[in-house]
Amino acid sequence: MMIKEYALSDFEIINQLMQTLTINSGNLVNIHAPTWIINSYQVLTKQRPKLKKVGIYVHITLKSFPITLSLDVSEQILNEYIQGIGWDDLQYVTFLKFHQDSLEFHLIFNRVMASGEVIDLNCLGAKSQQYDILQKSLINIIKTEARSQDRCSEL
Repeated sequence: MMIKEYALSDFEIINQLMQTLTINSGNLVNIHAPTWIINSYQVLTKQRPKLKKVGIYVHITLKSFPITLSLDVSEQILNEYIQGIGWDDLQYVTFLKFHQDSLEFHLIFNRVMASGEVIDLNCLGAKSQQYDILQKSLINIIKTEARSQDRCSEL
C-alpha cells in the first residue's frame, strides 16, 4: 500500500487522466459532463484568486489484495478513505485503474472549500493516520467479503 500526495498549480491532470481512465466518482462536480469538470473547479478556485497551488492530487496504490477488487469494493474503499481523512465535503473527482495484481486510485481535490476556506498544504505527505484509515477500510472489507462468501457456501 502506498499513498502519495502532491500540490497542483492547475487542474490539467484531470484532462490527462480522462484520456486513459474513466471517472469513478466525484463531489460538487457533474461527473456526467466531463468537459465541464475543470471549469467547475476553476469557478470555486476564483474565490481565492491569488492561490498558487489550487489543488491536491492523491495517488494510492494497493498491491496483492487478498480478495477480488470489484468496482463496488473499490468504491467502498475510496469512500471510507475520503470520509476518514475528513475531505468528503471538498470538491473532488476520482479515477480507478485496475491492474492484474494491483489497484490505483487517483483523487483530485480542490483546495478551496465552498465556504472559501483553503486546505493547508502543510497537511500534504501521507502520515500514519492516512495509512491507518486505509488499512482499517481494507480490513473491514475483507471481513465483510469473507462473511458474504461464507453465507454463499452455506447455500
